Amino acid sequence: MRLNQILIGTVCLVALCACKKCVSVDDLKKIEEKAMRKHGIWQHSISTPSSDATGCPVDLYQNWDSKDEKRSVSPWKYTEVTREGYFPPSYMEAQCLCKGCILKEKNNVIESNDFNSKPLVVSRMFLRRVLCEGGNNGTAKTYKLERVQLDVAVGCICVRTRS
Repeated sequence: MRLNQILIGTVCLVALCACKKCVSVDDLKKIEEKAMRKHGIWQHSISTPSSDATGCPVDLYQNWDSKDEKRSVSPWKYTEVTREGYFPPSYMEAQCLCKGCILKEKNNVIESNDFNSKPLVVSRMFLRRVLCEGGNNGTAKTYKLERVQLDVAVGCICVRTRS
């Protein structure tokens, strides 16, 4: 688990502890902003060389150096996902660029469909804004935060096809 994941989880817990009761939308935003400032976490985007890619980038692997062990055979790009009513409201999610996996066969780099690129999914905690029942008395709506787990793709891996 990376440090930024731990910090976001901490921010969510702080916000949850601070918001067990029903509060206004403005108060919820203040709680979220305070937690973000306190822990020095701001939403950011991840940029990768493949972020604009639309297909499997086999051509980038033509100069494959056998010493390069860090090259992914199942490349991905990040896209921003926004969920209204959730905290944090946006996050980056991986999308696989290839259906198969990039392999080197006889000095040729190919996308092999003998293997599949699959998203690597982890469960992450978010806070969801929930409308409180009956506590409005004709005034502004009030909300509370509840913890939810959502599956988020963080990368892609190469797996054998099912036979």
